[in-house]
Amino acid sequence: MKMLRIGFAAGFMDGFSKAGLDTFARYQGELDSLGRKLGFECVHYKKPMMSVQDARAIREDLDAKDVDFLLLFQPAYIIGDNVYELMKTRARLGLWAVEEPRDEGPMPLASFVNLCQNMGIARQMFKGSPKKVKWFFGPLEGPLFRPRFEITVKALAAIKNLANAKVAQIGKLADGHINHTVDNRDLFRHLGVDVSRDYEIEDVMALGEKIAESEVRAELATLDKLCRRQRIGADKVEYAVRLFLAVKKLKQEHGWSGVAFSCWPKLMPLKGMSGCLVNALLNNLKIPGGCEADVVGTVSMLVLKLLTDQTTVLMDLPKFDQQDNTLMIWHCGTAPFDMANEKGVLLERHYFADYSDQAHMKDCGPITDVEFRASPMTVFRLARELDHFLYFTGRFLDSGKKAFSGSRGWAGDLHLYKEPVKVLDLMNTIMDNFYAHHYPLVLADVSSCLEELAWWLDLQRVPKAEYRDYMYVQ
Repeated sequence: MKMLRIGFAAGFMDGFSKAGLDTFARYQGELDSLGRKLGFECVHYKKPMMSVQDARAIREDLDAKDVDFLLLFQPAYIIGDNVYELMKTRARLGLWAVEEPRDEGPMPLASFVNLCQNMGIARQMFKGSPKKVKWFFGPLEGPLFRPRFEITVKALAAIKNLANAKVAQIGKLADGHINHTVDNRDLFRHLGVDVSRDYEIEDVMALGEKIAESEVRAELATLDKLCRRQRIGADKVEYAVRLFLAVKKLKQEHGWSGVAFSCWPKLMPLKGMSGCLVNALLNNLKIPGGCEADVVGTVSMLVLKLLTDQTTVLMDLPKFDQQDNTLMIWHCGTAPFDMANEKGVLLERHYFADYSDQAHMKDCGPITDVEFRASPMTVFRLARELDHFLYFTGRFLDSGKKAFSGSRGWAGDLHLYKEPVKVLDLMNTIMDNFYAHHYPLVLADVSSCLEELAWWLDLQRVPKAEYRDYMYVQ
């Protein structure tokens, strides 16, 4: 992870109380302490700017040091010309004002007055491309600074680590998954993510067969401590481990941030097995392993991983229940092990093994058969030309409701874009306005961070479409 770099500067105009300057000095140390907790580095400009020349010097230094976010503290009134000069920086911007130290008599600071002015400068003086600015107010540990700031740190750190990230697509899109077709140029344009298409399934198979026996045995021993097995051949488990170790080696060599690994149409006919366990083992390591060579799904998993530092998984939506307003979230079986409830992880056959007439598919697998633990969750995916996004949140229930084999859970308390939503309206939104059918998942509510990340990146929401019996113009 690349660490976020935050600049901390202030300005001052003679004629106002210097009390705010003492606060500015104190906050320098407190921000350093907060940075150690949240994982960012501070670049301090301890001398308050009082002229355009001061502002230009700070701006040039910010850009020379590739500072990601400038937090401009307003200990008192700052002349707008100086602020405008500073706002020309390439860094994203935050403006921070504080309360007046008294409620009557001559105004000491005009800090909030200045915040209002400077927010206007950001929009008025950058004609055609208003500067994006987030405002903060009050003490560092107060409700209008600390929670807002932590969300910004997480969102901007994710954006920074998406830039120049590389995701590998290994193998072609699964047959029929043409709705997951992506123009890789859109990924780079909107997020700065590159896609590697240098390896085929056959390449990974060849590399896997060369993995040292001792390395394979060690991984299998670890696997046996963490999982049970049922109806799946030892040869399929071992070969999946070889493929995983091969992909892991390639990831380390090439610096991939995620892997969209395809199990069919190549792996299934060649070896009579799925890639589910390969992806599950990648997901265990917090390396997003997207199913069926779905690049956008994998990048969306990467966004969730960067926001939470948690494991992620790529899912389908096979069933919903209007009676209790719940949704089954399921896929063949690629869930990481830490998502499992107390029943743990079972290595099983893929459902193709139960239905296929082809002899070589009768031991297809292995998958991770997992029931999700009771937990908040977020489903998020980039959409359309990668200029849109959709997310919804909820909570996995320990309800005992019947569900299909694989990685699965029933989610309730559904919210779309932070607003309660009927499951039928959610399904209609997906059917009418969303073009993918894979749903990246993390066991956390990261709705606030996703909203802010999308705001900084100029992404648009996939519009909600309430269910009606008739089609209608939105």
